[in-house]
Amino acid sequence: MQKETESIRLLLVDDEKDFRDAAGQALRRQGFQVSEAESGERALELIPLDRPNIVILDLKMGGLDGITTLEQIRRVDSDLPVLILTGHGRYEHALAGIQLGVVDFVQKPVEMEFLGTRIRELVRGEKRSLREKGLAELMVPESLYRRIDVNLTIRDAVVALQEVQRRDLLPGDTDRGRRTLVAVDGEDRFMGLIRAEDIVRVTVPSFLVESPYSSYFTGMFLAQAKVVGRLPLRDILRNPPALEVDAPLMEAAFWLVSRRLSHLPVLRDGKLVGILRPEDLLGEIANLSVPE
Repeated sequence: MQKETESIRLLLVDDEKDFRDAAGQALRRQGFQVSEAESGERALELIPLDRPNIVILDLKMGGLDGITTLEQIRRVDSDLPVLILTGHGRYEHALAGIQLGVVDFVQKPVEMEFLGTRIRELVRGEKRSLREKGLAELMVPESLYRRIDVNLTIRDAVVALQEVQRRDLLPGDTDRGRRTLVAVDGEDRFMGLIRAEDIVRVTVPSFLVESPYSSYFTGMFLAQAKVVGRLPLRDILRNPPALEVDAPLMEAAFWLVSRRLSHLPVLRDGKLVGILRPEDLLGEIANLSVPE
């Protein structure tokens, strides 16, 4: 590890002298070859001379700030790894850095052992750049969901849901594919999703929804269950919002939140290929969020 570290040349760019001195000393103790620049302007002068393997660049500096310096670096070197140090986690800065090919963001104050580890990983190419996964990588494949014909009855759907809930579709993740049915027509075309709450919703009489002061009495649910069980599934299907598989993750997140969706269909050329849930985004948030 020490020999590998000794071969890594890094340029530390920060307008705070105390931080440069402390960070430079700590990184040298880890075996890195460290050169320092007190400004973005000076960094641009040193890069062609020192030819660093990686640049550690502070975001907020006097003169050229981190993003502007990164823009200048990219004009002459599109591949040089640049790691941004930030104490200001603003969306605009993160987006600009990602668009300019920053390899990572690290939040100040930073633990130097962690920073050294990240530098080695980035120079080795284990994480050359931040990358946002596509919907296809995060969604639950449609094959894990049970299909049901829209011409069947609500009672058929209830039985199917109960069967699905008794079966583990994925070891270690028993919720994937549960409590949701994929409704299809006679030609196996996707028509919508059927969830337990959709079925329970139709047991509630419309007059109760319209008037919160209506009376409730024992036997109402029994009567409704008798009636709705014979209704065709077509009668309760709604047209859910759906996204094409190449849509950005932010569009998917927006629909999940704004429509309070628990399941978002994902299509390819109009055909269902998967379903995205809010919990499918949690792991990606953990992977992409700035470590503290």
